[in-house]
Amino acid sequence: MKSNVRTVIFDYVLVTIGSLITALALDMFLIPYKVIAGGVSGLATIVHYITGLPVGVQMLVYNIILFVMAFSILGVGFGVKSIYSAVTLSILVDFFMYVVKVPVPDLTSEGLLAPIYGGALAGIGMGMVFWRGASTGGTDIIAMIVNRFTGLSSGMALLYTDAIITVFAILALGPIPALYGILAIVVTGKVIDAFLEGAEHSRTLLIISDEVEKIKEKILRDLERGATLIPARGAYTGREKNLLMVAVRRKELARLRSFILKTDPRAFIIVLNNAEVYGEGFKKLG
Repeated sequence: MKSNVRTVIFDYVLVTIGSLITALALDMFLIPYKVIAGGVSGLATIVHYITGLPVGVQMLVYNIILFVMAFSILGVGFGVKSIYSAVTLSILVDFFMYVVKVPVPDLTSEGLLAPIYGGALAGIGMGMVFWRGASTGGTDIIAMIVNRFTGLSSGMALLYTDAIITVFAILALGPIPALYGILAIVVTGKVIDAFLEGAEHSRTLLIISDEVEKIKEKILRDLERGATLIPARGAYTGREKNLLMVAVRRKELARLRSFILKTDPRAFIIVLNNAEVYGEGFKKLG
C-alpha cells in the first residue's frame, strides 16, 4: 500500500514538473515569437494574437470542451492524471505570463532559435508527462473522435487536425509562424522520443555462427550481458544450430562486432534498433 502511494505521489510530482516545463517553453519561446506548433496551444496562440485573449484560459476552455466530448461520445476514461496535467498546464501558462512575468530571451536576430529552444524544452516537459502515463489533452482527443466516426487512423487524424491549425496560422499570422511551428513540432517529437527511449539507445543482435559458444562466453564474461540461445535450422543446408540473441548498448556494439569478426569472419549478424529494453542491465520495468 505504501509503495502504491509513493508511486502515485511520484507520478503527480513528475506530471506537475513536466507541465511546468512545458508552460515555460510556451511562455519564453513559443508564444512570444508566434511559433504555432499545432495542438490546442497553437490554436490558442493564434486567437491570442487576433483577439488578445489569454492563452492559458483558452487552453483550459478548449480542453474542458474536448474532455466533455470525449466522455460523452467515446465513453473513454482518460484518467485523472491527464485531466490534472491539462488543467495544470493551462493555469501555469497564464500564471507565468501575467503573474510571474517570466523573462523572454531576445532572439529577434536569431529567429530560428525560438522554435528550437521552445520545442526542445516542451519535449522535455511533455516527455515527463507521457512517461508517467498522462497526456496534456488537446488535439489527440479530436483525433480519437474522428477515428471513431470516419475510421481514419488516430495518427492520420491528428496529422490532419494539426495541418488545419497550421493553415489557420498561415492565413492569420503569415507563413513564418507556421514554418517555425513545423520546426518546433519536429524538435519536440525528437526530444520526447529521446526522453522516453533514453539517450543511450540499445541494439539487439541476432547472431548465426559456427563459433557461437565462444561468442556467448565473450558476451557473458566481458560484456556482462545475458544472452539467449534459440534452436534453429538452416533452410538450405538443413543443419541444426543455435541462433544467439543479445541486447547491448550502442557503445558495446562495436566491441562485440569486432570480436565476432575475429572469431568467425563468416558469421551472419542482424542488428536491430530497439525502442526500449526493460530488465537487468537496462531500464527498470515500472
